[in-house]
Amino acid sequence: MITPDIISPFLLTIGISFLIGIGLREYYESEAKFETFGTVRTFVFIGMLGFVLYRLPSVGNEAFLAGFGALTLFLLIYYGNKVLQKKSPGMIGVLMALLTYATGPIALVYPQWYLVLIAISVLLVLHSKGRIRRLSDRLQTGEVVTACKFLAIVAVVLPLIPVVPAGEGVVWRFFAMLPVTPRQIWLAVVITTGISYLGYVLQTYLFPRKGLVLAGLVGGLYSSTVTVLVLAKKSKAAPAIARQAAMAILLAVSMMYVRLLALVVIFRPSAAAIVGPALAVFAGLAATYVLWLRRGGGGDDGPAVAQPAAGGQNGEVGEEPALRRNPLELSAAVLFAVLFTAVSLATKYVLVYFKDVGLHLLSFVVGFSDITPFVVSLLQGNFGIGERQIVQATIIAAASNNLLKLVYTYAFGSRRTARLVAPGMIVLVLVSVLFVLIGI
Repeated sequence: MITPDIISPFLLTIGISFLIGIGLREYYESEAKFETFGTVRTFVFIGMLGFVLYRLPSVGNEAFLAGFGALTLFLLIYYGNKVLQKKSPGMIGVLMALLTYATGPIALVYPQWYLVLIAISVLLVLHSKGRIRRLSDRLQTGEVVTACKFLAIVAVVLPLIPVVPAGEGVVWRFFAMLPVTPRQIWLAVVITTGISYLGYVLQTYLFPRKGLVLAGLVGGLYSSTVTVLVLAKKSKAAPAIARQAAMAILLAVSMMYVRLLALVVIFRPSAAAIVGPALAVFAGLAATYVLWLRRGGGGDDGPAVAQPAAGGQNGEVGEEPALRRNPLELSAAVLFAVLFTAVSLATKYVLVYFKDVGLHLLSFVVGFSDITPFVVSLLQGNFGIGERQIVQATIIAAASNNLLKLVYTYAFGSRRTARLVAPGMIVLVLVSVLFVLIGI
């Protein structure tokens, strides 16, 4: 009996097969290949064949597999003849035909969005030949190996780490003292380095030649402190890009708050309603100051024309070794784990002996280094504190980290860049203090 449950997947199969056929034809035309396998109608028929065979009563699975074997045999004959005639040995058409044959069962078994997602992925990859080639040419073998090692650790080691310390000996007694569990430590490493890796990939491979403003925006996701240091050095090497450098520095600061907000959502969703608005406000303040600078504010003599900077042209950042360290390297992951453990232990005893005052002081001191281990430890650890103290500590740490960035800008950047950055940084620090004192 024909029902809507059959009609909808059947029409979806025809539609997706048609789109794949159209996409392949456009690809062949763009590559100037005319003696190719099949037409748009051929792919529609292949999709229909897979659907009909899979729906045959009682023997659907066997009929589908038999059809798959027959189609594969035909494609092997076609491909062998193609090689004998010394034509292009590409297998795009063959692979697309096999994928199209599978659309029917996928439409019947899985949700419709899954088949649509497959089709979008196929078409995007099909028409991204140049981009994929350029990306693979830039990709270094060592980084691929590093990513594979990290994935192995995530998929193999993380599930084996105990949720709570279980065992005897010095190591297990040490873990028992911590306010975080061994699995929480490694989970923090995996997630935070994963976020940094996203910024690293965007910065290194997707935007290899970028303007200063984009460098600040993307670099802030990787590491706002390192990004500010690099941008400050760029402004000193090329004073004409002072305004762009100042805007990029403030954008990196804005992205720091966005990064912290993401960590809150991931590690402590219950605190997002309290911490989230505060972090969003500070990110918005930094971004607003960037817009003000872009319109000529700050007492500057108007937008400067970007001059070639070291390693790039037209205000581009170029290659900067300080921004090229892969955050998935095992040494970086182990360092973060050590910092995370040490900060967690320090926070525990500061709260025991000095309460809130000690936590505020520790937050301020930690801000002059990497604040991520500290913030994540607060979000994950069992310190017996509420969301209010977490908000205060996070904002204080971010404020003192902004002071560190301002010091870096004055020490390593041009005076003009520092004068443009200072008002925004000072406002953020002052608002942070007021927020902690009267806003919570």
